[in-house]
Amino acid sequence: MKGTIKVIKREQRNRTETPEPKVATPRETARDMVSTVSTSRTSGATEDDARTIHVLKDITDRREAERRYRELFDSIQEGLFFATPDGRFLDVNDAMVRMLGYGSREELLRADVSPHLYPAPEAREKFLRTLTERGVLRNYDETLRRKDGTLLHTLQNITAVRDARGRIAQIRGLMLDVTEQKTFQSQLQRERDFTQKILNTTQSMILVLDTAGLISYANRRCYEAGYQEGELIGHRLVEWVEASHREDFGAALGTTAHGQQVENLELRVRRSDGSMGHFSISLSPMRDEQNTVNSVVVVMTDITDAALLQAKLAHSEKMATIGRLVSGVAHEVNNPLAAILGFTDLLLENPEVPASAREDLQIILQETQRTKDIVQDLLSFARQRPVQREPVQVNSVLRQTIKLRSYDFASHGVEVVEDFEEALSAALGDSQQLQQVFLNILNNAYDAVQDAGQRGRIKIHTRRQAEMIEVAISDNGTGIGDPQRIFDPFYTTKQVGKGTGLGLSICYGIVRAHGGEIQCWNNESGAGSTFVVRIPVATEAALAAAATKEAAR
Repeated sequence: MKGTIKVIKREQRNRTETPEPKVATPRETARDMVSTVSTSRTSGATEDDARTIHVLKDITDRREAERRYRELFDSIQEGLFFATPDGRFLDVNDAMVRMLGYGSREELLRADVSPHLYPAPEAREKFLRTLTERGVLRNYDETLRRKDGTLLHTLQNITAVRDARGRIAQIRGLMLDVTEQKTFQSQLQRERDFTQKILNTTQSMILVLDTAGLISYANRRCYEAGYQEGELIGHRLVEWVEASHREDFGAALGTTAHGQQVENLELRVRRSDGSMGHFSISLSPMRDEQNTVNSVVVVMTDITDAALLQAKLAHSEKMATIGRLVSGVAHEVNNPLAAILGFTDLLLENPEVPASAREDLQIILQETQRTKDIVQDLLSFARQRPVQREPVQVNSVLRQTIKLRSYDFASHGVEVVEDFEEALSAALGDSQQLQQVFLNILNNAYDAVQDAGQRGRIKIHTRRQAEMIEVAISDNGTGIGDPQRIFDPFYTTKQVGKGTGLGLSICYGIVRAHGGEIQCWNNESGAGSTFVVRIPVATEAALAAAATKEAAR
């Protein structure tokens, strides 16, 4: 029986003895000896001669060993237990009581906690089955339920004590409370998963460099952009930066290596397809336990499209500003021009003006008229005239435009190839303004093939693309020196006196006013350029919207 002292009784009897045994009790001697005492009575030689025999057994060492064992048992911070196979605890230490949330050892030993201890009944069945098979369980992970119902995550070392038949007679084990570690690990895993999802779903490329600039990590976005792992890991990021920007990147990397963050550094970086893109780059230092920078996080965002869009918006705003300026200037110039034309006509009608003066007046009249035409171009550029929205047959407008220059084309050996889509849908717009656009492009193409000094060829192609009518005009001339600036006002590649630099700017304004777009580029063959004009199709919805807008005026 646990917690008691085993008493050994010795009785000496003869034939006449009538023993009266007493319960043996431990007693302490003067030297703190603990012993068990057995007492018995016996008869002497005569009836009156009664004797008492006392047997003392020294159990001081055994008692001390039990005390030390109990102290050790209760001082261990891990839970220790002895239990029956059906789950009833035989003995537990104080740590076990605290782990399971009971008030005392007696309460835990008195209650049958087995049904409450396991959140799922099948968990205990699995535990017993595994213990029966193995006999010993090391670092067995098990989740139990405390008295208050909260979960207790444990790591257990279990030993099965078997009887003579090999059946489990007792279960002995040591239990570690790993609830806090489990909670921390779960939180750490959630943070790791959250970070990983951010790294893999962001539209920015994220790289980790060592302080020498070698790439050690690249997120999934880098590979989605077309880069290969062999091109990134172990290579220097500076190799991807345009040569003219490498010094700036190196300076930024050095600044970050010294602990300072660099943000929104705009550089040109080579894409996976070999083209150069415009990137916004931010660099952040990462530190070790000694607060020393040991790596650099680089966040790269491809802003090429955004930069182009910003350039287009800036261009549109510039065009609008210049348009307002030109409109005011044109109106102011019109008044003196009208006076010059009027008085020049009067002078030419005056018979008293000599013939020599008439020739000079005729030149004045022609140049004034030319100036007036330029002013009209300026007014058209400023879009003072509202666009007429009606169905327009683009093929017909192109054929009429070609006729206007047919003599020049034929006399100078310029071949015009018409590749028109038959039954082309009508576009929505102003036929006169569209003719002005096509004529201007044809004039530029004619000048380009003439400057090339070879047999000229101009190809005009029309087709429908979704809800747009597309007109492509290609030539084999000299090409365009700066396609990015070709639509800027007053920008011209022609010789002085041959152009004002307003023609394509006017075309740009007209096409945009039609809700379309105009683009140009040099041909891949290296000879000539291509202009593409897209105008919306005249759908019923578009016509209705145009009618509503016209009525609102």
